[in-house]
Amino acid sequence: MQKEQRVEIVDMLRGWALLIVVISNYLYFAYSPEWTINGEGIIATIINGVESLFFSAKGWTLLFTLFGFGFGVIYAKKKQQTYLFLVRRMLVLFVFAFINSLFYDGDILRDYAFLGLLILFFIHFSAKTLLYIAGILFLFAPLLTAYINTVDTTNINNLTTSIAPLRFSTQLLHVFKYNFLNSFYSEVLNLAYSVTAHYIMFACMILGLALQKSKFLETVFERKNQIKKSLFSLVIITIVLWGIFMLSNIYKLPYLKYFSFHYWIVLTTMLSTSLFIILLYTNQKLKKILKAFSWVGRMTFTNYLTQNLIAFFVFQGVGLGLFHHMPFYFYFLFAITIYSLQIGLSYWWLKHHVYGPLEWLWRQLSDTKTMFIK
Repeated sequence: MQKEQRVEIVDMLRGWALLIVVISNYLYFAYSPEWTINGEGIIATIINGVESLFFSAKGWTLLFTLFGFGFGVIYAKKKQQTYLFLVRRMLVLFVFAFINSLFYDGDILRDYAFLGLLILFFIHFSAKTLLYIAGILFLFAPLLTAYINTVDTTNINNLTTSIAPLRFSTQLLHVFKYNFLNSFYSEVLNLAYSVTAHYIMFACMILGLALQKSKFLETVFERKNQIKKSLFSLVIITIVLWGIFMLSNIYKLPYLKYFSFHYWIVLTTMLSTSLFIILLYTNQKLKKILKAFSWVGRMTFTNYLTQNLIAFFVFQGVGLGLFHHMPFYFYFLFAITIYSLQIGLSYWWLKHHVYGPLEWLWRQLSDTKTMFIK
């Protein structure tokens, strides 16, 4: 099979995003249902601080941006039956999402599939138009966020509390039931996720599609000065936004009820770290580390689902049951360990194969040409 030409920096960014995701997801298992942790102290404070500043929500926003980029790549390459292929690709992803939701209650594949179908209506737009759309969506995000935050979530909280004991069950079907229902309650019924988070996800996908149309990531070496200036500006904006946000919360300024710009901070931080990685890449710095990111990033789908499967058997009741019982730093170190192992496994697999195993399966199930082949 002929090897595809890939944009290396995209795989590196995917690998970086997946590192953020596994750390954030595994730290989630450190919290009890009452949101307490074991081992509160300076180490836990540092880990929490780093996660809040640089990781929380920055991984999935970057992945959705790159997902939009990938949509554009597929649209540009496939000459025939593009829409049918992409529709089938998203429908197959819904099946993977259902399976994943049994093992992990924070399933995000469903969101990719749903928004992937929606973005088909925008896929033929120019880069300039897409940037305008993304900019307008980001501009109004604080107003939407603030409004959704006023919605009473008591009923949803009661529903999630009522099924909490199932998480600690040693019976497989009980844990499956918990993961599926909690995913539904927290991500479908909860408007802060089903409306606000999806709004941000879609805006990121539009941005990613615009990046693909503009060939930005394919021409980063020619844009080094532009990247440096953009990075400097974004870092300043992020610091200013953090300062305003912290002071506003300290003094409990009432405008936050009507204008919550948390996602602005998330997005500027995500874009800042992404541009920093791109700058390292263009300057040929930390080449071995970035190359390791790219190996994981080329198998994002396989590695993400594997991370969730490992978490299921290590943290939940049907496995080792280490949910909440270990010191807080354990979950951070465990995430780093799993990611490190995935670097080696991804490198080994890609020496012999073009795609990751689940990437290949997803591709085969999505291909209309193989639909009726037996």
